[in-house]
Order: sequence, then structure tokens, then C-alpha cells
Amino acid sequence: MQLFRQRAPFIDPSHELVQVSDNTFRNDDGLQDKLNKTSNFNDDSFIGKDPKIEFNDEMENKADFQDISQRSTDTSDHVFLRQFIDLIPAVDVDDIDSIRELGDKSVTAFIQIVQSLEGYEQLENNNDEFSFWIKYVETQEKFQISIMRYTYTLNTTLDNYLAFMADIDLQAKLDNSIDCYENVWNQDEYGILYLRYKKILFMDPRDFLFIKKTDRKEDMAIEISKSINYEYIPKNAASKSTTRALLLLTGNYVRQIDDNKLEITCYAESNMKLKLKPVMTKAASKNEIKKIIKKYRDHFNQN
Repeated sequence: MQLFRQRAPFIDPSHELVQVSDNTFRNDDGLQDKLNKTSNFNDDSFIGKDPKIEFNDEMENKADFQDISQRSTDTSDHVFLRQFIDLIPAVDVDDIDSIRELGDKSVTAFIQIVQSLEGYEQLENNNDEFSFWIKYVETQEKFQISIMRYTYTLNTTLDNYLAFMADIDLQAKLDNSIDCYENVWNQDEYGILYLRYKKILFMDPRDFLFIKKTDRKEDMAIEISKSINYEYIPKNAASKSTTRALLLLTGNYVRQIDDNKLEITCYAESNMKLKLKPVMTKAASKNEIKKIIKKYRDHFNQN
């Protein structure tokens, strides 16, 4: 049975989490207190700064999700987590503090949600080469929100990988389904990006506008992306009608497991504004992910 969820809301005064004029989050029911308790970061790193997710020395050496200490199973925390993921916040690039706050809280949400495999269907399990899980939830508008979790390896270093991920021109060159990829704004480890895809199989052109944060400590890193409300007109205008899709929360947990080998665990929850039944899309979604991973591998194996 599929879950039934309210659509990912845009900022609305009736929503439990709203954004006020100074771009800080307000909550009248105490959810902000919960958010503050689960997002206690400093400027150095996400690692070891959250009271629910502790990385001690042994955990850092193992660098394994199984070693992350207890996830909260409190129902109210789960409800809060869902509200945060479903929220598409407005941002102001002149208010860097609110952008940092959004990035930090997105990292917290990613760490908490990526550990669970509850409700997923596993479509492939090929040891460290590629493993893939997927599940869906349905909105009131009958859109199917896909939630994918997958792991794979790359033969490269963390430095090379992060440099590659920051090079959007190179990524667009490797992925011929990308129609436009633009840096909108960036400061330190934060960025706002615009990404547009061509028609892919059953899906007409889609675009995204999202914030990205990259957080690294030694041989581990987390990258997160989350859609935002922000006025932006792409420099490269679309030639065809394009639907704005939503990255509710996506993230990569990357760790160096050998001198020239990375293990990457990904979580991707997105509303592509599609009403096709999961049986029609889940295998295609997996295959599209495998195609881009192959291109990544080919790139790093040749360089």
C-alpha cells in the first residue's frame, strides 16, 4: 500500500513551518525547538556536532553508516522531519545566516533519513558495484514521489570527486540528458544552482532550482541539495515548455575506503510531477541512475 502525503508545500501562512520576512524559520507549536536540538552545528563540520548522530574516533575509522549512533524513533521527531523535507523554503542571498541554517538542517535531515530501509523495494544488489532501493508516496494531486536509495563505488579520491561535482560544465558534458546547468550564486560551501533536463523517456522537460551544501571532514563528505523558492531566469532559455520539479531532499554520503576508491551512499526524494504508476517508472529510474554512474566511472578510470 502506498502512503498518502500532502504535496510538498510552498510557503503558506497556514503551514506549520513558515518563513517570515527576516528569512528565519518560525513555528508556533514548538517544532523550531526540536529543529534546533537536532541541528547543533559549528562552522567546521557536520561530524560529531549533533547530539543524535555522534561520530567517535572508532566510527570515523570505520566510516560506516552502521556505526552512526541511534536514530530517533520518536513519532513527533518523524513528523517534524517530514514537515521539514516537504517544505520548499524561500531564500534571500543577502541573508547568508538563513542559508547556512537551511543547509545545516538539511544535512541533519539527510543523516537521519538515509539510514532507514523501511518500506523500500530492492531492485538490485551487486555488492559494492551497485545496490538500489526505491519506494513511492502519492500526493493529493496523484503525483508519484519517488524515494531512491543507492550505493556504488568510484575509483578516485575524495579530492577529485568533489572537484568533479563542483564542475557543472563537465557534468553537463558527460550527461547528454542535461539541457542547462547554471551556477546562480555561491559562497563558501553553499551554492544555488539551476538544472534543466531534456525529455527523458516518458518525462517531458523538467527543471530544478535548488540550494547545495558540501560538508567535508578528512576522508568523508556529505553533499545535500534541496529545492527552494527563489526568483531566477536562466541565461540559457528553454526552447520547450518545462515543468518545475522539486528536489525535496537529495544527498550523498561519500567516504574514502581505499587510496583510490570511494563508496557513495545516495538518497534522492523528488517530486517530478508525474502521475504514472510506479510499476511503469521504477525500473527506468534505476537504469537512468546506472547510466550516469557508468559515465562517472568511465570518466575517473580514464583520468
